[in-house]
Amino acid sequence: IDKTLKVWNWQTGEELRTLVGHSNWVKAVALTPDGKYVISASIDKTLKVWNWQTGEELRTLAGHSSSVNAVTLTPDGKYAISGSHDYSIKVWDWQTGEELRTLAGHSSSVNAVALTPDGKYVISASDDKTLKVWNWQTGEELQTLEGHNYSVNTVVLTPDGKYVISASDDKTLKVWNWQPVEKLRTLAGHRNSVNAAVLTPDGKYVISGSRDDTLKVWDWQTGKELQTLAGHSNSVNAVVLTPDGKYVISASIDKTLKVWNWQTGEELRTLEGHRNSVNSVALTPDGKYVISASNDKTLKVWNWQTGEELRTLEGHRNSVNSVALTPDGKYVISASNDKTLKIWNWQTGEELRTLEGHRNWVKAVALTLDGKYVISTSYDNTLKVWNWHTGEVIASFIGESAIYCCAIAPDGMGVVAGDASGRMHFLRLQSKEE
Repeated sequence: IDKTLKVWNWQTGEELRTLVGHSNWVKAVALTPDGKYVISASIDKTLKVWNWQTGEELRTLAGHSSSVNAVTLTPDGKYAISGSHDYSIKVWDWQTGEELRTLAGHSSSVNAVALTPDGKYVISASDDKTLKVWNWQTGEELQTLEGHNYSVNTVVLTPDGKYVISASDDKTLKVWNWQPVEKLRTLAGHRNSVNAAVLTPDGKYVISGSRDDTLKVWDWQTGKELQTLAGHSNSVNAVVLTPDGKYVISASIDKTLKVWNWQTGEELRTLEGHRNSVNSVALTPDGKYVISASNDKTLKVWNWQTGEELRTLEGHRNSVNSVALTPDGKYVISASNDKTLKIWNWQTGEELRTLEGHRNWVKAVALTLDGKYVISTSYDNTLKVWNWHTGEVIASFIGESAIYCCAIAPDGMGVVAGDASGRMHFLRLQSKEE
């Protein structure tokens, strides 16, 4: 707090020297592996490099726009990594003072940073209640560890690098196995929020729909964007693939559904009938019928190959945002702005039950491959797992912002989710047995 660093002979208690130079509190210090230099982080927005044996200030690292709260050095001693109240992490060549890159992703102050023993990854802790895992050499955000319900103040790794331990203002410490990567990569390319995503049956490609009025086809393993499907006159809210994987059907704010050959980009036909935005679409397992959900509070059943509208399902009190079919094709589950999910017999139009529990609009719904559970995402920032037969909530996951969409991967454990920031996230769920 007195703006200085002090060097002590801890065995005798003797104060050897004082390092003076910062203009505000010094928050953190780190020693280079060879023990010759110390790097300090301060509320004055800078880091300073010192020869602690002589007390000489060698250089100042300036670049953060707010208090620097944490600093750590890579195992080879070549680079310094700092965390700041400006929400960012910066990588420095401390020997030259050069700022190499900025890692941006936290939504509040970064309070602590720690490097894995192999030096490949940095883990940060933030006031936004999360920890994040980064490839600091590329700047890629690999995953977010969520679970604390208040600011995360510090983070340390076990010597073997397998586990990370965090401490929070929520009065708890948490032990994490950070290495089973839940978030593999981020695909960037849309110019607006990503509202929908679906994986091809072979698991090789993902097709996303965006508020920028387009659909995009991606090789998700490489992050490569393969093509863009343009034709809607407004935001694309949902996409679904036919069982043979040949066609994709999209739903739009322009009140229509469109059928595409996604491999060629050709638009085959348009389905018209809803009186308001079409928010979601699902195909029956036999691929013959498509069911759509709309802001007009209804669901509609279509023969998508002919464009014929077969029936309308009415019961929700507000916009219907999402719809999913059980694997046996007998029932459809819908999610609505009335904060509920509903179970329907779509062939008769009968409403079977209502699932209540979300505190805000329910935006998306997807069923596990065995048909036992339904996953819903909401504007209340949560993803919930339900036993839809009983209405029981099995698990609830809290995110940082509204979660717009979700889809189940072919292995039955992976989930592709899109959020309000415009990013798509690849997650992996664990069963109760695991």
